[in-house]
Amino acid sequence: MKHETFIRLPGTTHHISRREFGAGLGIAGFALAAGIPHNQAQAASEIQMVPIPVSISVSVTSPYEYQGLNDDPWSCSVSGAIANVFGLGSQVRVRRNIDNFAIYTVADVRYQDPVNRVRMGSAARQRVGTPNVFSATLHTALATKLMSDTQAKNAGEFVERIADAPHHHGLAVLAPHGGVIEVKTDLQARWVMDALPNADVSCWICSGWTSEGGAHARWHVASTEIHPASFPGLATIADRGFAYAVAFHGMNAAGVRIGGSAPDELKEMLRQAIQSAVGGYSVELAADDDPNGGTSPDNIVNWITAGGGGGVHIEQGPLIRSKYWFAVAQAVADVFRGLV
Repeated sequence: MKHETFIRLPGTTHHISRREFGAGLGIAGFALAAGIPHNQAQAASEIQMVPIPVSISVSVTSPYEYQGLNDDPWSCSVSGAIANVFGLGSQVRVRRNIDNFAIYTVADVRYQDPVNRVRMGSAARQRVGTPNVFSATLHTALATKLMSDTQAKNAGEFVERIADAPHHHGLAVLAPHGGVIEVKTDLQARWVMDALPNADVSCWICSGWTSEGGAHARWHVASTEIHPASFPGLATIADRGFAYAVAFHGMNAAGVRIGGSAPDELKEMLRQAIQSAVGGYSVELAADDDPNGGTSPDNIVNWITAGGGGGVHIEQGPLIRSKYWFAVAQAVADVFRGLV
């Protein structure tokens, strides 16, 4: 029998184009919103976004070799029935038990699989604590209930927030990996937002925690994989076409690297401003082949801009984020103050 499958190929665009995605489509269209009180690390206009929860009992087993998932710790395959709810390229939460769950990207759909079948390689299964096949529950991927950052931290949970106005088209400030996924990056995004209170600026922030550590392994979704259908806050701005976007990230290497699709002149302005803020620490423009360069058209910081050419991807080492996070954020705000 011929296998009918949709396989994600390296370098192909598998997210829904922001020009085609509407906030009223998919799971993200059932967003709930609640005001979040102002505090020192939160803009007063922020709201938290939560989709209507979805839960499906599933059987998790091994992929076929041709699916290319055996050594992929971040992706899974789902049946056609599941794909009707969680489509190709979207994110899902796979929960093996109360303590073991993680986020995966739907990289393949096998329409001939049993309705409750999920497939993932052993490296992916290890993220939920077992190399074996298992029964699980498939959930709405990320934010699941309204809570403060303190509540989310105590519960080892994830929150998504956005500060936006429909007429904003200037600058999108992004922190997809805040909380303790990539520490301080959410605070940096909020700092820029607060530093430009009257500017044409919107801010999208995600923050994740775990009670036992390992937030990166549980919550991290690569910037090239982030799908608006899984993030209702992002869905509200996905087709906006901002002039510029800047995304704050963390890396294990030291120093700062600045990449993205924005013009070199803008990235050099940011490099000089950040260099002045962090003293003698290395601040470099990312090389074309740098894995942290953020130049892919699939990177959220690029596709959220008009024409895909206004994104700035900022990677920062642990010491920079610990000691200079606010100085870097202020330097970024100072550069964009004259542009938006």
